[in-house]
Amino acid sequence: MTEHDDADVEQPTSKRFDVELFIVHPTVDPAEISIALGLDAKFAHRVGDQRKTPAGALLSGVYRDTRWRHSRRYETGDQWFADKVVDLIDRLEPHKEFLKKLTTTGGKACVIVQFLGDGYFGDEVPKDVLSRLADMELDLGIECFTVPQGAGGMRNIQVIDGAQNSTFSIFQATREEFALLFPEPQQDIQYAEDLALLSQQDEIDAACRRIWERPIRKRDALGIHGTLFYELERYKTYYRAKREDAIDPSAVNQAQRRLFEIAWPNRGEAAKLPKS
Repeated sequence: MTEHDDADVEQPTSKRFDVELFIVHPTVDPAEISIALGLDAKFAHRVGDQRKTPAGALLSGVYRDTRWRHSRRYETGDQWFADKVVDLIDRLEPHKEFLKKLTTTGGKACVIVQFLGDGYFGDEVPKDVLSRLADMELDLGIECFTVPQGAGGMRNIQVIDGAQNSTFSIFQATREEFALLFPEPQQDIQYAEDLALLSQQDEIDAACRRIWERPIRKRDALGIHGTLFYELERYKTYYRAKREDAIDPSAVNQAQRRLFEIAWPNRGEAAKLPKS
């Protein structure tokens, strides 16, 4: 669209989008990035720090690089977003030399526009703005998410953490992100400790950061497509095949065995309640 003419476009009352700056670097301290740019990080970890769950529980291994993300959310009733990209560029331009130093020392930086699935957006980023991005050696990224959960939509992942403050929260993942975390055929159970053993670690880490930004209320979730356990490897005793329908039959009641078509000797026992 070349003109701001949205008369024929039906608009919801409010739509959300984020404009972000995402930096990856092999050695720099995230605090140095925040100070140099005068921006707060929504998310950051330093190379060599211990890996953690979203709730703060420690995981095995350390982060292999520094990652820093600044994000600002906007709400609008129309379709336009380019002016907010310009706002961020205006703030970054005085720090052009620092950004160039990041890239020349092995890092990369990207301005990201993230559409959160609330409706239609359409705009143009002028070539002079793209030129300013290139001059600062910044990439431009676009991320689009869909909220509807029907076929082809989002996948809901319930996170069950061994930490005492675990809330058993549910987060949304795209089909591609879900496949990264649950890569085996029909898999719907995963352990955080096993994620660290998979290939594509950079993609998995990036997917997890996006997923943690998409919580959904339990009452709004249309099904749970996967369960992710943190610090609860003891459940491997029951979910040996990492599938709910392949659970150890001793852990579920008779109705669940019938549901999952799990064979179980008839011992004349009373129906067993599911384990909590």
